[in-house]
Amino acid sequence: MEVSLDELIEKVNSSQKTVVNYYLFAEMGVGATELELEGVHLKRDEDGYACIPFMGEDQDNAYYLNDNNEIYQEEPDQNARAKFEIRDGGMLLMEIYLY
Repeated sequence: MEVSLDELIEKVNSSQKTVVNYYLFAEMGVGATELELEGVHLKRDEDGYACIPFMGEDQDNAYYLNDNNEIYQEEPDQNARAKFEIRDGGMLLMEIYLY
């Protein structure tokens, strides 16, 4: 089911633990880089983007989501309470698991 960026932000902010799998080179079939975040708090910046860091709080190593991304809530697995897939033009960019 497709959801809005605001819905994703709300659900991430209400979770205790977030695990993000980044598919940075998905078009070449390269696997994911996994990042576990505790108590993450997403918010939109002045341009309407939400920043999800790759490494800690480093804003230069981050992925910026916006309303043009396709965000789907999927059936959770891995003992998660929620799962989201983020796509751009149909290409999988990341999976977000909430615990």
